Amino acid sequence: EWGKVCRAVASFAGTAHGREATEKQLWGVESVSYERSRKLLRETEAAVRLLGSSGGALDFSGLDTVAVESAINCVSGGSVIKGQEAMAVVSLMLFVESLQVTIRAAMKQDEDSHNLLLPLTETILDAVVSKLLVKSIQDVIDDDGSVKDTASPELRRYRDQVQALESRLCQLMDKLIRNADNEASLSEVSIVNGRCCIKITGDKSSSFDGLLLSSGSDAGSMIEPIIAVPLNDELQGARALVVRAELEALSKLTDKILLELDNIQILMQETVTLDKVTARARYSIAYDGTLPDLYLPNIEHGIVNAAKDEPASTTSSAQLTKRPWKLFIPNAYHPLLLQQHQENLRRTKKDVASATAEIRRRRIYGQDIAEEDQLASELDFMKIRVSPRLGVNIVYWHFHWIIYVQFAGF
Repeated sequence: EWGKVCRAVASFAGTAHGREATEKQLWGVESVSYERSRKLLRETEAAVRLLGSSGGALDFSGLDTVAVESAINCVSGGSVIKGQEAMAVVSLMLFVESLQVTIRAAMKQDEDSHNLLLPLTETILDAVVSKLLVKSIQDVIDDDGSVKDTASPELRRYRDQVQALESRLCQLMDKLIRNADNEASLSEVSIVNGRCCIKITGDKSSSFDGLLLSSGSDAGSMIEPIIAVPLNDELQGARALVVRAELEALSKLTDKILLELDNIQILMQETVTLDKVTARARYSIAYDGTLPDLYLPNIEHGIVNAAKDEPASTTSSAQLTKRPWKLFIPNAYHPLLLQQHQENLRRTKKDVASATAEIRRRRIYGQDIAEEDQLASELDFMKIRVSPRLGVNIVYWHFHWIIYVQFAGF
């Protein structure tokens, strides 16, 4: 059931790429060396320390790495970036900038924190965040990903023109509907393929002189009055000018992003890496994980001698990785059983709260005492279920030693 454990750990990552990278790394457990395993443990320990001192600064869930990746592919492929993709890049850059401040503050606490955090965060601390690019994007793109009116004078002028034409058309349609003398039909303004028209239901006979765009027994008839055709044509042309002006603004922005593309790729890569490590740390914290002490056994003539914390080069790596080991883990909890227990515990606590509230409500309003007694009995049973758990002692795990080392890295 190793796959379930991998997915459980990966679920603690905040980004889609972080979850994918976490699960992929855990599935590659058998290729991890002793030294690499120790490095993974130090990373997890550093992330736990960082989480403890940073509060919510390591929350990656607000990042849209899928949109950032799309932006990178779009710009590198010579296409024009979309507004939402550009804002995803801004979010990434601002997040990294804030993260750098948090990490530096954590490293200043003491020398031990500095030495522990530096290997994990050195690359992201050296990453360059272009404030000029952030400002350029924010000047052109709104928070919702739309192009701002201030992106260019032409865009503002064309949008004002569209707004004026839409207002004139609405006034014209309202006037035509008010002047209609057929009381047996109902009329309302509607839009068909971007063109303003009148929808007629009921009596299909109409005094409107216009083009029949569509007709149906239930949906009614869509008529574009002849008098509105020139305004509709002008409106379509103005909208096309708006689209062209928006494209020009996004094209200029794409050129600016292209100059910083290498730095953006580094920010993306390092953020996903840190999200991956933080996922292991969050899993450890959530399930009360313990940092293990790892050692490399000294093997002589096929016999394991006293444990020695030695470099991996002193022993044949191939010899170790092919040798099965029995690992004694006293008072350990099976990760999946522990996860299931905590989920059941949360549900039961919720049921306890609901039952307590129901009993209180029945007492206040003097409702059925017999049902109250039954609820109280069920409540006592649920309280037993949320009492401290009994330990599950896993005596032996017949794992390859390297699998245990990687699992301990959680």
